[in-house]
Amino acid sequence: MKPEYLSSSKPPREIGVVKVIAIGFIGGLVASGVKSLCEWIAPPRAPGVQSPLGNALDAMAMGVTGEAMPEGAKSIAEPALHFLFGAGAGVVYALIERRLPLIRAGYGTLFGFVFWLLLHEIALPLMGFSPTPAQMTLWEQGNELVTHVIFGVAIEFTRRALVRKWA
Repeated sequence: MKPEYLSSSKPPREIGVVKVIAIGFIGGLVASGVKSLCEWIAPPRAPGVQSPLGNALDAMAMGVTGEAMPEGAKSIAEPALHFLFGAGAGVVYALIERRLPLIRAGYGTLFGFVFWLLLHEIALPLMGFSPTPAQMTLWEQGNELVTHVIFGVAIEFTRRALVRKWA
């Protein structure tokens, strides 16, 4: 038997857009924490290989100062930007799922897969922040795929919990 909040016989109360944005923001923060924990347990890159986000921060710093970002600043900026980007992705997810419930397929798995595909397989290599898929190791691609799927599931888990609480 489905829980009441998932039942099709009793539609949930409509949640306002401000709450949807807050739910997505919180979901993205939680999912970023989960993804970071996964990557701490099983790093996607060899030691000493900079992340695509680290490459992006260096590129931004080069554009402003002419030099790469100092490691001390990068050690603060990289996780902060990672969590903000994740929170933004959570907001996008929460807004999209209202109009396109299919994105919730597999308890957020579809979103995680699409997010990985667009970001790590297409956008980051095109921007020069990561190697092309053909240049990446199978471990790096697989790790990023799995952690992005987990990211999508964590957003959906958090979204459902908060919708149930706030609806």
